[in-house]
Amino acid sequence: MATKAQFDKAAQALLGEEKYKNLFGSGYSRPDFCREIAQDEFVGALFDSPNKPEDLELIRQVAGRLWKGDGVTGLTD
Repeated sequence: MATKAQFDKAAQALLGEEKYKNLFGSGYSRPDFCREIAQDEFVGALFDSPNKPEDLELIRQVAGRLWKGDGVTGLTD
């Protein structure tokens, strides 16, 4: 599994620095970020980044665990 820092880096790369900071500053949790990324992916609003496939895979793994499992991200510090 991934670390919290790896998840946060992937979320920022996909959402863009400004949107990520605005959402983070408004109190978004990691599950909230999963939902936001899923929505943006659906409408094609994610940023292109050199690591986009890897970033998306990391977010999908966390989201899958959240939505199909016990509701815990499984991220380590």
